[in-house]
Amino acid sequence: MTYREITSKVINLLKLNTRDGHVSRRFILRLLQDSAQFLLAQKLGERSIINETNLFTYIPCFSFEKIDARKCNIIEFKMCTVLMKSKKPLPKLVFSRLGSSIREINSLDGDFRFTFIDENTYRRNKKRRYSLKNEVYIYLGTDNHLYIMEEPIQTVDLTVLTTRREDVEKTSDCIEKSRCTSLWETEFVCSDKLLDAVVNMTIQKMSINRQIIEDQNPNNIEGA
Repeated sequence: MTYREITSKVINLLKLNTRDGHVSRRFILRLLQDSAQFLLAQKLGERSIINETNLFTYIPCFSFEKIDARKCNIIEFKMCTVLMKSKKPLPKLVFSRLGSSIREINSLDGDFRFTFIDENTYRRNKKRRYSLKNEVYIYLGTDNHLYIMEEPIQTVDLTVLTTRREDVEKTSDCIEKSRCTSLWETEFVCSDKLLDAVVNMTIQKMSINRQIIEDQNPNNIEGA
């Protein structure tokens, strides 16, 4: 189902006129995406959608650049001999109790095993004398950038779960930017099992929002 189809479904169910009712399709889409993200995070934590490969988005050519580790805001990484930071942030990811929804990472620079790590684990592992051959530590920062420690890896391919599929081409260095494709023809990311729940949750959110507006202006008098 495309963005156009899913937003039209919500509008039809609410029997809203997007002009007279001052309802923005983009606003509806954002509520739909937020609702899908919430429900997908629950199911991801339960491992019940892990095999629905159509939900995941492939991001080729996600590029990194070397930065000065001494200027890094993450204390644990300041002593890195090599510190690579992604040139662009990732699209907004779905997070669950299991962590981020980055499903797979493949390097174009070599046959590496990527291991996600936090600051404390990295600090402990640095003290180990030995490490697994070809194991590379990777970190997802609060800025939504990826960091790679001690390996000058310049490009990776990712498979992630994001409800913001329209942002994927902004993050890749080899996806040709679409000039003619409409945003509204983008495929909406949601499990078929959750689609009705997402629509219902969105309608509830819109009803609450409309009620708040009406309560703030009980006589339809705009504020000064």
